[in-house]
Amino acid sequence: MTEIHEQLAVAAREAGRLARGVDPAQLADPTPCPDYDVRALTTHLMQEIVLHSWDLAMATGQTPNFPDEIAATVARRLDQERDADATSDWYIKPIRTASNTPLDRAVAKSGRDPRWRLRNGCS
Repeated sequence: MTEIHEQLAVAAREAGRLARGVDPAQLADPTPCPDYDVRALTTHLMQEIVLHSWDLAMATGQTPNFPDEIAATVARRLDQERDADATSDWYIKPIRTASNTPLDRAVAKSGRDPRWRLRNGCS
């Protein structure tokens, strides 16, 4: 049986294939998830991939390399969600960052510290 990180790589490739198969005319179409149309679901998935991949990179001493355009899209989505989610138990307050990089801004808007680094094997 393959390790979970190898399975994740396969799942990410399949998610990419499915995303490339979306026709722009389908973006307003509904999905089985009633809160999301195709555009919102795609954006949500990208946000999750970027933020949790950043988490994984920090935890394993790697450097994430997402294009600025993608990180900026995630930051915009977090701005849109902030007002709706502020009353939710799942909401994490954004933190301040002096960084101007789109990825650091997105990470901070998600409530994560862009300066976080693995310290002696513990967070």
